Amino acid sequence: MTFQVDHIISIKHGGDTIESNLAWSCFAYNNNKGSDIGTVLLPSVEFIRLFNPRSDSWDVHFEAVDCVLYAKSKVGEATIKVLKLNEVERIMERQALL
Repeated sequence: MTFQVDHIISIKHGGDTIESNLAWSCFAYNNNKGSDIGTVLLPSVEFIRLFNPRSDSWDVHFEAVDCVLYAKSKVGEATIKVLKLNEVERIMERQALL
C-alpha cells in the first residue's frame, strides 16, 4: 500500500502545510475526503466535523469488529461516511494487513 500526505484541514479552508496539520493517508481515503472538513448527518441536518488524527482519540470515535469499523460518536459516523471506510475493498485491505 502506498500513502500520501494529507492536509487535515485543507489549504482551501485555511489549513497550513505544517506538521500538526498533516497526516499519512491512503489514496482511497484521501480521494474520498478531498477538501471536506465534515458532513451533514441526517435526519438532524447537523454539520459534524471529521475525525482529526492529531487531536482525537481513535478509541473514542471508532470500534473495529472483524475489520469493519463502527462509529462510537457522531464524529466517527461522519468520518466513516465521508471516507467510505467500510467499502468492501477497505475491509479486505484491513484483513490483509492483519
